[in-house]
Amino acid sequence: MSKDLIERFKEKAVAVSAEVFTAPDQKNALDKALEWLRQEQKLRITADDRLAGLLAARENAGFSLVFPDRPEQFAGLQAALVEADFAVAETGTLVHLDATPRDLWRWTLPENCLAFLDKRKIAASMEELLEAFNTYLSSGGKEGEGSPANEVKQISFVTGPSRTADIEGQLELGVHGPLRLLIFIYG
Repeated sequence: MSKDLIERFKEKAVAVSAEVFTAPDQKNALDKALEWLRQEQKLRITADDRLAGLLAARENAGFSLVFPDRPEQFAGLQAALVEADFAVAETGTLVHLDATPRDLWRWTLPENCLAFLDKRKIAASMEELLEAFNTYLSSGGKEGEGSPANEVKQISFVTGPSRTADIEGQLELGVHGPLRLLIFIYG
């Protein structure tokens, strides 16, 4: 993994208003995320299955970890912690393979999305990402690598926090997704 590739991803992600942090491993990335949540007083959170186990193992974390079933319940949460399946350096885009609507809701409905990204999963370009998809799908997916390939129903591409402009060109954040996107690159 080229350090330039990570820097390119960070540069592109920051350019679209994402906040990017680095850590030597997933545990340290999670520590940074929890520190941010405490500092910002974002204590009502949800997490995907991969991160929920790590959070549950931490005693006295001070968070209310919730697992909603309906979209309106996600909208009331202050943050979601999710693991990205892939990323694209040329655009600063995170990629998530969604097996259920709940997977998609975690990325889009809480006001803050804290995404974790293994640096080995950063593709240089969309072409390289498509090659990674082909490898992933032809292998049937791997345990611990996200949803099994045969369960993927949708692919989500997330580039920065949600933003839109009204008819007068006034920029609004958080209308169609999270108000803030924090990316924790580890490995």
